[in-house]
Amino acid sequence: MAGTYFNLADALDSSYKPDDVEIDSCMYCHPVVKTNDHDGECDLHSGIHLEVSKEPHHMRQVVNLIIALQRMKKQVQSTEFTDDELCNILLDNLVEEYVTPRVHERTHQAAEHYTHTGSNRKCFICDEFQKSLVLSKGVTNELQAITLQGANMSLRVQLDLCAYTSSAPRQQGLPVVLGVPGNLYLSCTSVLGKPVLGLEFMSKETLQDISGDMKRFLFFKTTSGQALHSFESAKFEGYFISTSYSNRQKVDVCKSQDAPNRLTTFNVIDA
Repeated sequence: MAGTYFNLADALDSSYKPDDVEIDSCMYCHPVVKTNDHDGECDLHSGIHLEVSKEPHHMRQVVNLIIALQRMKKQVQSTEFTDDELCNILLDNLVEEYVTPRVHERTHQAAEHYTHTGSNRKCFICDEFQKSLVLSKGVTNELQAITLQGANMSLRVQLDLCAYTSSAPRQQGLPVVLGVPGNLYLSCTSVLGKPVLGLEFMSKETLQDISGDMKRFLFFKTTSGQALHSFESAKFEGYFISTSYSNRQKVDVCKSQDAPNRLTTFNVIDA
């Protein structure tokens, strides 16, 4: 705006001429309001003292001042008013409203829930060393990975692989629940701050819709080359169902698919 003169009087209606007020402009393009006795002050009415700064202003401030004066000219009908009336006039004409947009971020815990599709697959699972999963019953029920041959193959446990849909689909991985005969289901829970794999009794009806803490029963099944499958915990992302290199060891979870001495990919064989 360098080199341009801005006259506040030109922006106001020609009929707007308060008593004893002269409006001028300076070469710095900001308005100067003068009275007969004081330079830099404007006595519009008795009781009003408007002081205009000598500092340079942005054009936005000049425009806001013009708009405010025009509004005040239309609203103020008399030269005498109380302090409350003056305050209301200033608030109505000089206060700007700023609206700050709120950004709502989706959180997995609040937004995600899973619904059973009704699709169930009966299957057997064995790891890359061809160890099968066997249900071991004792003080606690657990799955062990054991090498089976011949007639012992009947010991392998048949799993019920139940598919789910998510309200917030992932780019990879099918949400599934893994059931064992007898209303037992694999779950990933925290024990002493460490995720562990276990078996819990649960009814099918309870697992029709899953959210919140019930995500411990969910795993994301991902298929890689040569039809190998991995199962990542939905509640503890980054932890995968795994077996030990050694025989007759408990099936558990491990952090990352590159954990030493753990196998995290499996063959899924239809029953």
